[in-house]
Amino acid sequence: MQISCYNFGNATILSVVGNVSVLATAVKCSSHLKLHDLLSINLAATDLGMAVSMYPLAIASAWNHSWIGGHPTCLYYALMGFFFGVASMMTLTAMAVIRYLVFSTTTNNRNIINKKAVYIVIMCIWLYALLWAIFPLVGWGHYGPEPFGISCTIAWAEFQNSTNGFSFIVTMFILCTITPAMTIISCYTTIAWKLHKAYQEIQHYDKMPNAAKVEKKLTLVSDGGSGFILDLFCGRFALVNQKS
Repeated sequence: MQISCYNFGNATILSVVGNVSVLATAVKCSSHLKLHDLLSINLAATDLGMAVSMYPLAIASAWNHSWIGGHPTCLYYALMGFFFGVASMMTLTAMAVIRYLVFSTTTNNRNIINKKAVYIVIMCIWLYALLWAIFPLVGWGHYGPEPFGISCTIAWAEFQNSTNGFSFIVTMFILCTITPAMTIISCYTTIAWKLHKAYQEIQHYDKMPNAAKVEKKLTLVSDGGSGFILDLFCGRFALVNQKS
């Protein structure tokens, strides 16, 4: 157990240092930030929020072999985990959708996706996450301890024990997990297909009269491909944090 606590502590330190570095770099280079950078910063903020608000309490409880602080701290821990977890998932979804829109729209429509629009999206993400985190506090769904007694989350046992718990968990699963996941998969599958088609077109580069247009298209899609890989890494990291 002590080894697990040390490992958890090291992971917490790395998470805090890494995400603080991202946010500090963003502040330093704020005038040069692009659209996808804003959402990456928001993702770092959700990860940092988890690390700061949840991990110290989880480490202390693991070291104590039982939950510390009783129901109030359990409620706080579950609330923070659900809040930042939903915000993280919605941020990943927004990143996928915006990349899809950038690659799938004309230049004129693409100009609509500006920093102001992304700021509005980020605000909606946090409000959406806050709404879902509050639901169990007002009677729809419940927070409670996990079976091992050293962590707290949504009371999954309510799925079978009450209609209230059943409706909350099913709705949450559809709107906060399945729909975002399917959206992310659909967007990046389309981007990957466009990347594949662009490489096919570039093979005939010398024979095409609109070579400049193809070159520009390939550049845009290649940027999206690299972003896709980065999002997969960040998404895996965020989901691991949510499960912790």
